[in-house]
Amino acid sequence: MAKASLYKYVLALGDDALILGQRLSQWAYKGPFLEEDIALSNISLDMFGRANLLLEYAATLKGNGTTSDELAFKRNEREFSNHIICEQPNGNFADT
Repeated sequence: MAKASLYKYVLALGDDALILGQRLSQWAYKGPFLEEDIALSNISLDMFGRANLLLEYAATLKGNGTTSDELAFKRNEREFSNHIICEQPNGNFADT
């Protein structure tokens, strides 16, 4: 039972990182200064790397030959367990 709980927790962390990476990448070339664009793009790449690491670990915990790509891209929206705040619209850059 502890392995199933760990799998759900790691999967949720991976989902958060994946969605945050996607949201941050939407800011590319929309910031007021070049430095902010570069910084947000780099943070987005870091979040994708974190998501990859966590989803690989979740795939290892799940077994069955599941891969991190299957967990990231072959689930429907109801199977994701990220926090809702991660998927909120970006809005205006000045509001962030």
